[in-house]
Amino acid sequence: MSPLRLVAACLALFAATPLAFASEKAEKKLSKEEKAKLPRLAILDFPAAPNAWSCGGWGNHEAQISDALRELFVTEIMDRAHGKLRLVERARLDAIKGELAMQQSGDVDAATAQKVGKLLGAKYMLTGKVTRFACKVSGGSTGWGVGAVVGKLTKSNLAGDVAGSVSMKKATFSGRLDVRLIEVETGEILGAFKEEGSTGDTSVKVAGGGTEVDYDDELVNKVFEPVVQTIAPKVVKKTVKIAEEDEEDE
Repeated sequence: MSPLRLVAACLALFAATPLAFASEKAEKKLSKEEKAKLPRLAILDFPAAPNAWSCGGWGNHEAQISDALRELFVTEIMDRAHGKLRLVERARLDAIKGELAMQQSGDVDAATAQKVGKLLGAKYMLTGKVTRFACKVSGGSTGWGVGAVVGKLTKSNLAGDVAGSVSMKKATFSGRLDVRLIEVETGEILGAFKEEGSTGDTSVKVAGGGTEVDYDDELVNKVFEPVVQTIAPKVVKKTVKIAEEDEEDE
């Protein structure tokens, strides 16, 4: 083959390659009927176990932490599932939240699982609980000097006391999350996963005598985002495998 013909053949091959990839991609695109057959997963709340908190006042933000965990799992599972799972919409979950007879500990019995599945149309559920969230405060600068300055400038002892009641210190945070994958029809626990995460020293506001650390959404994410990123692929792998086995049995 002459050099000119060789070049022409290569150009023709390169020109056809995108079409081949496009055709392959089109074949993998699922129809509405095929999507409807995909296993459906509902991601429920993540309450805290009794005595899970060592950070004063953070137990008052249990609902926010549960919401944050649910959102983190939705994002990670959607990213890892590659179109092999469907997730129940959050709006649907919130709409029936009052109807779910789930215990505060996060435990779900078989009867409750069946009820949840009927309401949500889900085959599998993911839930769990925060079994530990701890913080350790150390060092840092006290706020009493600031309080004295504020009191002098405002000529108000009360203003100085209020300003002096908050100090900036260093703290480390750690948390543990226990997660379970449940089959709706039987209430059987198909998989259990646990992981721990932590942050390094970070500046936090400490109130009063140094036991009340101000709540911060970013700190929650710093602790639990790596935890969710580790657990989510395992959940996806387990769910898809079980769904495929169930389909083969049918």
